[in-house]
Amino acid sequence: PMKISGNIPAKERKKGNTNPYLKDGFIPSIIYGGDADPLMVAVETIQLKKRFEEGGIHSKIFEVEIGDKKEAVVVKSIQRHKVKNNPIHVDFQRVDEKTRIIISVPVEFTNQELSPGLKQGGVLNVVRRELELSCLANNIPENFVISLEGKEIGDDIRLSSITLGEGMKPTILGRDFMLATIQAPKVEKEPEPAAEEETKEEENAEEKKEEKAAE
Repeated sequence: PMKISGNIPAKERKKGNTNPYLKDGFIPSIIYGGDADPLMVAVETIQLKKRFEEGGIHSKIFEVEIGDKKEAVVVKSIQRHKVKNNPIHVDFQRVDEKTRIIISVPVEFTNQELSPGLKQGGVLNVVRRELELSCLANNIPENFVISLEGKEIGDDIRLSSITLGEGMKPTILGRDFMLATIQAPKVEKEPEPAAEEETKEEENAEEKKEEKAAE
C-alpha cells in the first residue's frame, strides 16, 4: 500500500482570476495525470505550508481532500511569487501503486566513530547529499543510510554501497557514481625560520666556490 504522509484540504475552483483565492487563504492548484481529467482546485495555504515545513515535500505522497473526495498526489512543481517567494500555484500529479515517480532521497552516513580513517583525523567529504531515483509510488524510501564502519583514508563510498529496493532505479544510469570520500587530514607545513634559510644559502655558495676551485 502507498504511504500517505498527510492530507491537504482543498475546494474546487473555476477558471479565471486566481487573486480572490489567494486573498481568502487558498493557493490555486491543478491535479492531473492518471485516467481522470485534470481537476482545478484551491488548497488551504496554512495546511500546505505545514507540509512544506515537514521537509521532503517532493518525495512524499499526500491526499488532497475536496469535500468527500480524496486524491492521492505528489507535488510536481511549485510556482512562487517573484518578490515575496510565497507559493502562488502548485501542480499535483495523481498517483496510484503502479505510478512511477522521480524523487530525491536524502543520503545519511552513520558509524563515523567506527571508521579508522576518521579516527586518524581523516575528513568525510560528502559529494551527494541526495540521490535522485525513479521508483514506484508504493515504495518510496525515506532515506538511505550508509555505515562508515571500517572505512580508511582514501576510501570512496559509491552508489553500489546502497541497496536499492524493488523497482528503484537511479536517474543517472550506467555509472557507479561517488557519494562521499574519506580524505586525508590537511597538514599545514610550518615555515622554517629565516635564519636557517640564510645558512643554507651560505652553505650552497661555499659548495659552489669549492666546486669552481676543484675545476
